[in-house]
Amino acid sequence: MEQIIEYVMRGNTTQLSDHAFVAELETWIRFNVGEAVTKKDGLFAAAVGNPTLPRWLGSALMPWFITPASENEKYAMQVRSSSEVAVFVSAADDKTHWVEAGRCYERFALQATALGIRDAMLNQPVEVATLRPHFAPSIGGDRRAAGPDRAIRLRTGNPAIIAAPGGIRTRLKPRWRTAAAQVGVRPLPRTAHPRLR
Repeated sequence: MEQIIEYVMRGNTTQLSDHAFVAELETWIRFNVGEAVTKKDGLFAAAVGNPTLPRWLGSALMPWFITPASENEKYAMQVRSSSEVAVFVSAADDKTHWVEAGRCYERFALQATALGIRDAMLNQPVEVATLRPHFAPSIGGDRRAAGPDRAIRLRTGNPAIIAAPGGIRTRLKPRWRTAAAQVGVRPLPRTAHPRLR
């Protein structure tokens, strides 16, 4: 997990240090219910645990609260509290394979949801062009592959299972592997993935 966290943090730092990226991010955040209802798109601030605010105040406070350091700390905590991380890797870097990777993710996410597994994106090392070719090989993926197309973290959505003896990690593994098998997604070989050795 620490290798994945390192790449997520490097990608996150790169993105949040890019003024154009942050400006676009701000345009997609819906700081209050009125904005979310009117626009019907974007990311509602409350959906990720942030308070609802008037746009002028949310925009003014954003540079103080969404920083590389604060976001890296948040992502590290989220990855460490996740049961697993799945990385979808294509054989080639072209539109056909991008679409197929998206379809694989959709099938995986639908089956995982049916099994009570929740996922959240960790796409910073995929979205930052300088990190992408190094990400999959760093976690044991095929060096000949085009690069990862999507990274997600997984955990159960059932609070009773999270608090159960044995914890989330021991109870989720068989379920996410079932989801992967049912949609034809193959996990990395045991020897290639440090969490499975």
